[in-house]
Amino acid sequence: MPAAGKKGLSGKQLETVIALIIILVILGAGFFVHYKFILLNFFFLPVIFSGYYLGRKRALLISITCILLETLYLVFSYEVIGVKFLLSQDDLFFLISWAIFLVLTAWIVGTLSEKTEREVLNLKRAYLGILAIVLKYLEVGEEGKSRAEKIADLAGKIAEALKLSKAEVENIKSAALLSDIQELQNFLPLFSQTSKLMSEENFVQNNLTDREKIMLKTAALILDEVQPVLQTYFVHYRQKANELEKSLAVIPLGASIIALAELYLKLSQQGKVRIGPEEISSLEDIRRLRGTYFPEKVVDTLFLVAY
Repeated sequence: MPAAGKKGLSGKQLETVIALIIILVILGAGFFVHYKFILLNFFFLPVIFSGYYLGRKRALLISITCILLETLYLVFSYEVIGVKFLLSQDDLFFLISWAIFLVLTAWIVGTLSEKTEREVLNLKRAYLGILAIVLKYLEVGEEGKSRAEKIADLAGKIAEALKLSKAEVENIKSAALLSDIQELQNFLPLFSQTSKLMSEENFVQNNLTDREKIMLKTAALILDEVQPVLQTYFVHYRQKANELEKSLAVIPLGASIIALAELYLKLSQQGKVRIGPEEISSLEDIRRLRGTYFPEKVVDTLFLVAY
């Protein structure tokens, strides 16, 4: 993991410390220890620490560096210093197995560390998603209707008038409430992670009553169904809001209903709304968008429920 998340040392500082330790051990082994292979196991410590703090890639790099330094030390001792030693078959087997296990240790520890880091990050993101949802519903519960609640009410009426199922109506209303979140684009991935977290057995079983478990699983199912609606709403009616000719066949009906309810509310509050080159200043202007920007039946239903 990054050092900043666990200790005060930065990644570069920690790498420097590990490199110095390796060099000192090699020098110390050369001068003070007769049977030098006994200290090879010491190299597992910096490799384990680097895997835990710096991740798999750097741990592998440090393990390979250890192997190269040990090889260079043996060559240097023989060629330059003139130390005469013979490597038996057992010694050679020990060196090769040591190198293999050193690299394997770096890979395993680094992989586990990065996996844990990702899980912690996903958990933090999931809680951010939960917090955003809770704050939105608390905002709705305040005295007087919020903008999001007005959009949700109108979207729910349109969905009911279109004879959608009760579950679809509630999903559209929930999506409409969440559509007003600031920086919706950043929160969309959080909703998926929140849903996944809520539905995990190890999370649901954690000191919860049966009623709380059912509530969490129900919330996870709702988020699973709401997230695609919010995603298409954001793409087609936020990012591509200025495109007047839309492929309505690929846009979920719920996304169009939410966007139309939002447009109607803006028009009633502001008097004028601009969509690309078009200026919407009356209900007749909205009617002209039927079949191109919104499905015809959704626009027709708006005129039925808005009066």
